[in-house]
Amino acid sequence: MIQTLDVALGLAFIFMLFSVLVSTLSELILSRFNMRGKTLWKAVSNMLPDTAENGKIAPLGAFLKHPLMSVMHQQRHTGPQEDARRHFPSYMPAWQFGQILMDVLEGQGAEAKKGETRWEQVQAGIERLQGPSRGVLLALSRDADRGILPGQDPLTVFQARLNQWYDASMDRTSGWYKRLVQAFNFFIGLTLAIACNLNTLQIVRGLSMDEKLRASFSERAIQVVQNANAIVVPTAGSTAPTEAAKDVARQQLNDALNEFTEAGFPIGWNRQTAAAWANSPMTLFFSSILGWLIAAVAAALGAQFWFDLMKRIVDLRGSGVKPPPSGAPNDNIGTIPMPPAGFISDGEPPSLA
Repeated sequence: MIQTLDVALGLAFIFMLFSVLVSTLSELILSRFNMRGKTLWKAVSNMLPDTAENGKIAPLGAFLKHPLMSVMHQQRHTGPQEDARRHFPSYMPAWQFGQILMDVLEGQGAEAKKGETRWEQVQAGIERLQGPSRGVLLALSRDADRGILPGQDPLTVFQARLNQWYDASMDRTSGWYKRLVQAFNFFIGLTLAIACNLNTLQIVRGLSMDEKLRASFSERAIQVVQNANAIVVPTAGSTAPTEAAKDVARQQLNDALNEFTEAGFPIGWNRQTAAAWANSPMTLFFSSILGWLIAAVAAALGAQFWFDLMKRIVDLRGSGVKPPPSGAPNDNIGTIPMPPAGFISDGEPPSLA
């Protein structure tokens, strides 16, 4: 049982190192082509189509010309009309989207509703739109009218609905981008696995047969888990690992491949690998393809996945992770009960019975 866990622990450690390198290279490529910005552009252009018909207004052009968008383009040294899809910002908060769209709608409605209230101008601006965005915004405006409370401004409620619409769209957009990153990681991982001859089957064979090699890798993995080493990628929502993390991972991966080579297993491209291919080319060809594909799939899963798996294996193995310091406060001790939301004190302490 311990031997199987040690093999799995060593394999997860190697996959984590490999995933750090792949995710770094993938993020460099995606940033170079502004794939985050293009994905955000796709989401915004789907929400606000740029086609107008029957005298209706397309809001996307006015959206791009808004001062809040112009400033973001100026920071990127591009103009709002200079291939917006290619140079679109990679991030936009919900409040900014809602404010820009509110201003666009009010500006369009001001021409038809001069002297009316801002809310009436916004509603008139919605009426001048076309396509799916018009229907969505009409529904949101009606919901703002129905959900208004005494003393509330319908503009405030409507802008909150716009922010919620944008956040819901960004949840789907995050799914698009995540799948794109996974596809990039797979193909980059496959390329690197072939370039480094990272044959997963040979690695498993080496860890299973060589006790010294297995012990070395399991000990390294335990140290990484216990020390929360710098090679671990940042948490979800961040971008690529740091340069220091990439350098550490690259060095440790090179050391790992060298250890397998010195132990007699054909990992990497060298004379020993060439001799192994010369002795059994067909068998090694098919096993290498399968081993490279497994490494590519492992890279697509991400370094954080393998680090979490390492922590679970270490716990199962019995080594455990570092306990919290003895002086750390316990959130369950000495807490003060708080009254429920909306509680108004009348001078008497609330009953806790």
